Amino acid sequence: MNGPTESPHVSVNKLGRYLTATPALRKRLIEAQKHPPDPQYLRYPEAAYAITDFLCRGQDESILRQHQHRLATSVFADDFDTQRARLCIEALEHYRKLHPRLGLQGVVASEVGDEPPALQMAGVSIRVGPQVVLQTVDRNGHNKVGVMKLYFSKHHPLDERSGQYIATLLQAFAEQHLAPLGPIEPRLVRVVDVFAGKEFLPPKARVRRLCDVQRACEEIAARWPMQ
Repeated sequence: MNGPTESPHVSVNKLGRYLTATPALRKRLIEAQKHPPDPQYLRYPEAAYAITDFLCRGQDESILRQHQHRLATSVFADDFDTQRARLCIEALEHYRKLHPRLGLQGVVASEVGDEPPALQMAGVSIRVGPQVVLQTVDRNGHNKVGVMKLYFSKHHPLDERSGQYIATLLQAFAEQHLAPLGPIEPRLVRVVDVFAGKEFLPPKARVRRLCDVQRACEEIAARWPMQ
């Protein structure tokens, strides 16, 4: 049974929208985070799993097609799951077309895991939730590390500002939790908007954006008890 969560928290995708939203939308976003939907009604977990599997098993396109076939031939218990499978098939087709433009040849991907740690800022837990760790070796043989976050929404594509805010937080996550693997390479920190066919990397002007995030989290923490 889902009820209001006690401590302020927000997903990184919703925080990206919050930072560019109107006051009315900001209020709705906080309410949706405090009273989240049942996880079974999330629409794209199978697509995220399939893309992660594809990336971690050598980027063989046949893996994406196998997942599409599995979803297309499965029998589901209700209309919601049937529609979710169709959306995931569509998402995988969008990603299949986008992938060659991401420049990930020679990059090794590994799963982050089911419950990656959150970022803490101004009393708010930010659930960043990247899907894969990306690693490569530079010309001097040194390991370079990054992460990829998949974004799925047919009707709310990321704009440049939201995408860069999310990428900034993704880099902060990597610096906080993945530094033992090697130096963080910003060019390996990717936010991929699957349906829009776009990727976002962390901007160079990170300090100002992190200050914006700090103020937004302060606002979320202050409003949380009133939602």
